[in-house]
Amino acid sequence: MRRLGATILCGFSILLSSTRPPIFADAFDFYARGPYRPSVPRPSQLLGYEPGEFHTDFRGMERVIFAIAQAAADRVRVIEYGQSYERRPLRLLLISAPENMNRLDELRARIQKLADPRRLSSPEEAAAIIRTTPVVVWLNYANDGNESAAFEAALQVAYHLAASEEPKTRELLENALILINPAHNPESHERFVTWYNAFAVGAEDRFAYEHNAPWGLSTNNNHYQIDLNRDALASTQIETQALMRAYLQWNPQVFVDHHGQTTTFFFPPPASPVNANLPKAYHEWMEIFGRGNADAFDRHGWAYFARDVFDLFYPGYWDSWPSLNGAIGMTYETDGGGSRGLRWLREDGALVTLRDGIAKHFVASLATVETAVRHRERLLQYFYDFKRTAIEEGARGPMRRFVLLPGNDPGRAAELVATLLRAGIEVQVTQESFSSRAAHDYLSKTAAARSFPAGAFIVDLAQPQMRLAKALLEPEAELDPQFVKRQLEIRERNERRGKNVPKERYEFYDVTAWSLPLAFGVEAYWTEDAPRVRSIPLTLDESGRVIISDERKPVVAGGVSGRATSAYLFSYETNAAARLAFALLHEGYKIAVSTRPLRADGRDFPRGTLVVPIERNPESLHERIAQLARECGVNVYAAASAYPDRGETGIGSPAVIPLRKPKVVVIAGDGVSVTSFGAIWFLFERRFGIPFIPMTLSSLHRANIFEYDVILFPDGSPSIYRATLGDRGLERLKRWVSEGGVLIGIGGAAELFTQKGVELTTARVLGAEEEAPASPGSSAPSPASAQASAERPMRPLPVPGAILRATVDRHHFLTFGYEAEHLPVLVNGARFFTRSRDGANVVTFEGKELHLSGFIWPNNTVELLSGTAYLIHEPTGRGHVILYAQDPNFRLFWHSLTRLFLNSVLFAPSLR
Repeated sequence: MRRLGATILCGFSILLSSTRPPIFADAFDFYARGPYRPSVPRPSQLLGYEPGEFHTDFRGMERVIFAIAQAAADRVRVIEYGQSYERRPLRLLLISAPENMNRLDELRARIQKLADPRRLSSPEEAAAIIRTTPVVVWLNYANDGNESAAFEAALQVAYHLAASEEPKTRELLENALILINPAHNPESHERFVTWYNAFAVGAEDRFAYEHNAPWGLSTNNNHYQIDLNRDALASTQIETQALMRAYLQWNPQVFVDHHGQTTTFFFPPPASPVNANLPKAYHEWMEIFGRGNADAFDRHGWAYFARDVFDLFYPGYWDSWPSLNGAIGMTYETDGGGSRGLRWLREDGALVTLRDGIAKHFVASLATVETAVRHRERLLQYFYDFKRTAIEEGARGPMRRFVLLPGNDPGRAAELVATLLRAGIEVQVTQESFSSRAAHDYLSKTAAARSFPAGAFIVDLAQPQMRLAKALLEPEAELDPQFVKRQLEIRERNERRGKNVPKERYEFYDVTAWSLPLAFGVEAYWTEDAPRVRSIPLTLDESGRVIISDERKPVVAGGVSGRATSAYLFSYETNAAARLAFALLHEGYKIAVSTRPLRADGRDFPRGTLVVPIERNPESLHERIAQLARECGVNVYAAASAYPDRGETGIGSPAVIPLRKPKVVVIAGDGVSVTSFGAIWFLFERRFGIPFIPMTLSSLHRANIFEYDVILFPDGSPSIYRATLGDRGLERLKRWVSEGGVLIGIGGAAELFTQKGVELTTARVLGAEEEAPASPGSSAPSPASAQASAERPMRPLPVPGAILRATVDRHHFLTFGYEAEHLPVLVNGARFFTRSRDGANVVTFEGKELHLSGFIWPNNTVELLSGTAYLIHEPTGRGHVILYAQDPNFRLFWHSLTRLFLNSVLFAPSLR
C-alpha cells in the first residue's frame, strides 16, 4: 500500500508540474550584485526556502535580521523603537559603512541641526554639514502588512546592504545611513501570513480560497483594525506614535513606503492633487527619483506607471507626512504577493508571483538609495532649505499663528495639542491675554480683531515644522484648480451618458477635508499677525500627557471639590466625563443623568449632568470617585444639599433618571467594514473602558438577543447585512427593539434599516428610489413646484470627504453635552437620509451655508443635503432605533462627535 500510495503521489506531482507553470520561470537573481561576505548568511539559508516560495512570519524575520546584524556588526545595528499592541517589538536596521557606524551620534546631531536651522551658528556651518554628512534614507516595509512582498523584500535588501562587497554598494554605504523598517505593522502581516501559510496550495486562480481570506484576516490594519497608512494625521495608534518618535530622531531626507498590489509597479511622480504646502522643489525631486526607478526597471523590461491613482494630498499617509517633514516621501506599489499569494493569473493570462513582487521592491529600493547617494548634497540642501524657508515664510506669510482655545473641554483641546507635539510641532500656552488685529474664525469664516485669554494654546508658524502644522491645522486644504476643473469635466461627460454606459471614475483618492480643530471640536482661529505674548512651551510626559515644560505640570487636571453629603455632580460637556461615567457604571456605582438643566447648592448645571447620589452608593464612592476624577481629568462637584433654591430640577427630581450598565453587542464578520468595527473596538476598549461582545450575524441568529441592551451595527454592506439577517432575523430584531432594545446603525447599516421591507424608520436614502407616481385623486403639482422639482438634482454625487455644518437639536438626549447650535461633521459618499416623519431628526443639515472645508459638488451637494438628517432617533415600542448617516468614529480623530455616538450607548437603554 505504501508503494502504491507513493506511485500515485509521484504521478500526481508529475501531472501537477506539467499543467501548472513553474513559480520561478526566468527567476530574478537576488544575488547578482556580489561578491557577498561568506560570513553573512542569506535569508534562504536561515529560513530554509528561497524568496517567494513561502511567506515569512515575524519570528522568521527576527531570526534573519539578528543573524545578519551579528555577522555584519561593522555595518548593521538593530534599534528597537517601540512595541505593537500585541507586544511585538518594533525594530529598525541601521546599515552603513563602518566609518559612519562608529560616529552615529555625531552624524545624527548634525542632521538635527539641519532640521532646526535656529541651532546653527551660521550658513557656513550648514554648508559644512551638507558637504560632509551622509544622506539618511528610510526604507519602510509592511505598513499594510498583508501586502506581503514588501516584508520579504526588506530581508533581501537588508542582506544585500549588509553582505555585498560590490564597489557600487560600498559607495552607497559610505554616503548614506540606511534605515530599514521591516515590519511597520506586524499584526497585519502576521494575521495574513499565518492564515495564508496554513491554507495555500499555490493556486493561481483568483477565486481560489487562498486569494480570498475570511473577514478580518487579510486587512491593511493593525490589531484594532485601524489603517496605519492613514493614521499619521492624528497618530491615534501606538505603532504610529513610536514610528514618529523614531522618525524625528533620525530626520531622513528620503522616505519610501512599500506597498502592493497594483496591476503593474507604481512609483512617483504621484497623481494630482499634491498637498499645496509642499514647495515647488519637491515636484522636481519626484521627477528625479521617478526617472531613477524607471532606468532600473527599463533594464529589466518591467512595466510600471506613475502620475496615476496615488495622490499626495491627504497629510496622513506615510509618504505625505514625511514629505511635510522635509523628506522626499514616496509610495511604491508592487504587483505580486499579498492577496495574490504565491501566484496569480492576470486577466491576460500572464502569471504574477510573490517572487516578482519581491524582486521589483528590491530593485526599486536599491535604485532609490542609488539616486539618493548620487544627489546626496542636493538632498541635504533641500532638507535644510525646507526647514529654513519654513521659518521665514511662517514669519511673513498670510497665516502667522493658530490659536486654540480650551473652552468647555480642555481635555479635548489638550489631546489636539498632544497630536501636534507627537508630530514635532511646537506649541505654547499663553500666560497672559493678547489680541490680534485679524483673527479668522473657523466656523463663521469671518475675520475680525479679537482678544484671547491667558491659557490659550498657540502654534506660531515661524518654526521648522510650519508646513506640517499648517497642513494639519488650516481650515481648508487648497486643491489644485486644474484638478478640480478636470473632475467637473468628468461630471459633465458622465451626465451626458446613458444609464447603461459605464461612467468615468472621479480621481479623488481619499477625503479632501481633515482640519483637526474642526474634527476635534476645538474653538480655533488663525491670525494674520503674531504679536508677542508671554508663553511657555508645552511637551509630553512619559505617559503622553501634555505638560508645561518648565513646571512638569499637566495642562489638564481633574478632581473632586470636597466630600459630598448629597451627591457628586459633573457636567457632561467633556469627553472625559463620558469616560468617568462608564468607569463608575462598570464598577457598579449608581449614577443618574439630569434630562433638564439642574440646580444644586446655588449652582446651575446643564442638561446631561451626571449625578452620583450618596444615598444609594457604598461608602467607598468618596475615595473612588476622587481617584477616577483625577485619572480621567474631570472636575467633580461635591453637593451638600439636594434642595434646589430655584428652578424645577434638583438632585432628587423625577427628571434625574438612573442609568444602568448596558450589555452591548457589536456586529462583526462578513458585510461589516473592518475599519468601522475597529474604530468602535478601540474607542470602547482603549478610550472609554466599555465592555462589549463582538458577534457575527450567524451567532446573532442563535443567541438570545433579549439578554442584550444594545446591538450596534457598524458601517458595512446593506445588501450583505440584509441577506445574512434574512426576513426572520429582521423580524426578530424588530420585536427585540419594541421590547426595549437599542438598535444602532452606522452608515451602510443605517441604510439597511431605511430600506423598503425593513422600514425600522420612516427616513429613506435620498435618491435610492424614484419618486412614486401620484395616487389617483391626488392634486397635480403646481407649475412652480414642478419647475423646482425639475431643476433640483435627483441624486447626490459622492462627496469626497468634506466637512459640513450640521444643526443640533439641543432638546434631545442624544445631544447631551452639546449646547452649540452647529456642529462640524464629515460627509463622505452619497448616502443622504431624508428626515424621519415619525421620529426625531436629532442632527440635520439646514439652509445653504453648509460648507466648511473640502470639495463639494456645485449645484448638487448643498442643494440635496439641505433638509436631510445626519442623526435620526426612531422610538419604537419601548426601544430605540438610532441611525448615523455617516461614521462618527471615522479614523478615530473626530473627537467632537465622540459623545454624540456614545450617548446612544450610555443613555438610550435607560431613557424611554
